[in-house]
Amino acid sequence: MNVFKEKLNKQLAQSLLENKFEEPFELQALCIKKASSGTDVIAEASANTGKSTTAVIFTLQKLQTAVADAPRALIVVANNEDVLSMKEQFTLLGKHTNLRVHAAHEGEKIDKQAEAIYFGADVVIGTPVRVLELYFKKNLNINQVKLFVIDDAEIIIKNSNQGQIDRLALSLPKCQHLVFTTDYSAKVERLIEKFIVAPQFIGV
Repeated sequence: MNVFKEKLNKQLAQSLLENKFEEPFELQALCIKKASSGTDVIAEASANTGKSTTAVIFTLQKLQTAVADAPRALIVVANNEDVLSMKEQFTLLGKHTNLRVHAAHEGEKIDKQAEAIYFGADVVIGTPVRVLELYFKKNLNINQVKLFVIDDAEIIIKNSNQGQIDRLALSLPKCQHLVFTTDYSAKVERLIEKFIVAPQFIGV
């Protein structure tokens, strides 16, 4: 079964087709199928298996259209470059939606990012440090978040950002969680065990 055709809304499926995403990677098919039920998902997969793109596709599918001003999806990635790369993927694959996607990273002044988010955001992608800084300054309303994604969890741990993840995750309302990692180690398990209970596990 082609999950892109069977499981996704028409606008997203069309965007994927236009960008030559004709068949999903194994990780994408498994993750989208399990996450579509609303369950928390932990995905362990090697590099170049579509982890980040899976996060983008599922977020676009879950949110579909702009609603109010507060973000409904919060995605935390390892560094500034990954923020910008994922933002580009959202622009590419979300072109048939009106979803507002904003980046939060240390490579740009925080006031500029705070202003953009204030005027309406559906998705915020950021580094742990910058996202928490925006939250502490009360420039990021996380009360409406329905989806919390952690990409490259093992790198976030290597960067010593566990404290920021703890604070963010425990401050969020009840929501769905997706965690992507190349190595589901004891350190990754300790990172998420405080806020994820009984997740579905995918190994590719």
